[in-house]
Amino acid sequence: MKVWFTGITITGLLCSQLQANEPVIPMCYQPLTQPAVLGNLDPDDNTVRINSDDADLRGNQTAFFNGNVEIIHRDTLLTAPTARFSRTERRIFADGGIEYFDSSLNVSASSFIANTADNEAVISDAHYQFIAQAGRGYAERLQASPEQIRLDQALFTTCPTQDDSWALHASDIKINKGEGWGSASNAIFKVKDIPVFYLPYLTFPVNEQRKTGLLLPKIGSSQLLGLDVELPYYINLAENYDLTLTPRYMSKRGTQLKSEFRYLTTAHQGIMQLEYLNADNDKPAGFGSRYLSHLNHRSDFTANWRGYIDFTDVSDDAYLTELGSDYTNQSDTQLYREATLAHYGENINSKIRLQGFEILGNFSDAYKTLPEIQLSSARPLPVFKPLQLVWQASYAHFKNDTALLSTANRLHLEPTLRLPFITPALEFTAEASMLYTYYQQDSNQQTADIDRSVTRTLPKLRLYSRLNLEREYDWFGEPALQTFEPQIQYLYIPYRQQNNIGLYDTTRLQDDYYGLFRQNRFSGIDRINEANQLTVGWTTRFYDNVDNELFRFSLGQIFFLQDPVETADNLTENQTATDSVLAAEMIWHWYRKWYFSAATQYDIDGQQIIKSNASLDYRGSENTLLQLNHRYSRAVSGLEIQQLGVLGTVPLAKNWQLVASYYRDVTNHRMIDANFGVQYESCCWAVRLVARRHIVANLDTNIDNALQFGELDSGLSLQFVLKGFGDKAGFGVSDMLSNGIFGYRRPYLLTN
Repeated sequence: MKVWFTGITITGLLCSQLQANEPVIPMCYQPLTQPAVLGNLDPDDNTVRINSDDADLRGNQTAFFNGNVEIIHRDTLLTAPTARFSRTERRIFADGGIEYFDSSLNVSASSFIANTADNEAVISDAHYQFIAQAGRGYAERLQASPEQIRLDQALFTTCPTQDDSWALHASDIKINKGEGWGSASNAIFKVKDIPVFYLPYLTFPVNEQRKTGLLLPKIGSSQLLGLDVELPYYINLAENYDLTLTPRYMSKRGTQLKSEFRYLTTAHQGIMQLEYLNADNDKPAGFGSRYLSHLNHRSDFTANWRGYIDFTDVSDDAYLTELGSDYTNQSDTQLYREATLAHYGENINSKIRLQGFEILGNFSDAYKTLPEIQLSSARPLPVFKPLQLVWQASYAHFKNDTALLSTANRLHLEPTLRLPFITPALEFTAEASMLYTYYQQDSNQQTADIDRSVTRTLPKLRLYSRLNLEREYDWFGEPALQTFEPQIQYLYIPYRQQNNIGLYDTTRLQDDYYGLFRQNRFSGIDRINEANQLTVGWTTRFYDNVDNELFRFSLGQIFFLQDPVETADNLTENQTATDSVLAAEMIWHWYRKWYFSAATQYDIDGQQIIKSNASLDYRGSENTLLQLNHRYSRAVSGLEIQQLGVLGTVPLAKNWQLVASYYRDVTNHRMIDANFGVQYESCCWAVRLVARRHIVANLDTNIDNALQFGELDSGLSLQFVLKGFGDKAGFGVSDMLSNGIFGYRRPYLLTN
């Protein structure tokens, strides 16, 4: 059982992103409407202007004003029933209930004193509210200057008016206008007037600025880790890069240090993370240190040159399942590594890439690509009108020390002559290609009987045509538009024996409706399927009078004009390239807020379903969702998969939300994943309680036994957020629906 408490941020916005497109925290705050006169004021004009119904000048030094008094100085406005101005003291006095405005603040108070020489004001019994962002409160004494606002015996909150769900009470609060930060002395946090904790000194954000300082700890407990405490320390190194260091104490494991470094420049951006545990107390002596490292980097050197790096590494296979991480999923079974440099030219596109996978658990290692070089034509080359030439070429070096074929070099060339004819109503394309591939294969086992040099040459002919037809139609009494889109493809690729070629980056692709029209039924070029076949399919759609897609149905099938040669290949042992598949997909906007979607792949020769899925959705609003779904696959790594799930979210009352999901393994008669959560969310604070029970990945178990013997784990999490006070962006039901093994997925519609 795991119990977590996630608190608020105190001195920094850990969640604030360096990128400019960071989503804004949804809040109920509406900016105040300022008096129109403020928009015409000059902050450099030191003249004091006073308007009133009556004025009394005494001795040319003191003036008394009564009735609808307006005092304008630089970019500030004060309204009051009475006021007094002293020329000798250069001070303005007002009382009887005043309203004060400047570019960032509105104050209602009992009295006001301003020093026009120093441009400072002192306001008593002040109820204040920020103009452009959430933030309001009360102070016995408020002192305002162009640089700072100081409040004595003050209250601060970001809740709307007349909502004191939470508040910061302090003897002294200072808010620096330009920096966007405030500090408080002798501070007490209260929730519904109940003291929660006391801090002698703290700083807090009043906008999206970042500042060095401690963040509130994250405290939890679990059987696996014991007491788990994290204390993040945020370091604002510069405007465009920062660092967060997080010591983490686990009573059963030891002390871990986590770090996150972010950077953003004109040409480069990225994030680097490191988690390090010197010794795990729960592991045998000599186990060694445990760590996770991650780098995600992107460079836009010029408009044509781009670079990308994505790298993750862990010390041991069980790191994620035992310790968890903020940067990867606890059930991940592989870690992806890639480094790419690409150039996009006027005539040629080129790319060089290093690629690999770290396989976690009791599974075979994957090949690394060290390197892969790709070249292709950036645009069709005219041969003679309308005939075009396009081409692609690649070289790859593969390495896997644990495989029979430990290293391999592959060279692939593919020129294509294309004759296109495309109009809005009709599309026709004829293509003739020559596929040449050369392999050099080596093995660590000297006795291995392998073909060290393999050459494969394949011609390919493809004829493709598509027709777009439409008509006006009556959709249950409403005007609609129906389309009918038949398409047909002829594909010819002669047979070549390929069992003497290793599988380096190739796997079988699924034959959904759109997959029927692929030119190769495999993801890579280590296998190219034989084809003398005709693929026929059609799609019909209905749109309403504002172009919302109401209905779509697609149906297609491959017809073999010549039976392909049967081959024994470990890649296609469950489903060979000779299978003739009937594929269908449907989406139906059934009634108002109801949607039904389904898809199936049917093996004509074997007379059995290969894959299918169906879902019924009700989407009343963002906070009212319901989905019932079913998915089936005849063979996933040799196992039949059949799962039934239901998930949804409904409002229980004002500001209260219920979220739940349940998934069951129908084949093995067991639960896979279940979540139940309740959330309260108002304009300024939110609390969420979620209970979860799910299968825990056991990476030491063979894939054949993974589903039958997976253990279940239970967890309970509590999250509390004070909005606008250093909280993380976003606290809606969408992220709750994404929790668990299976997240909520909307059926694809053109208008989504």
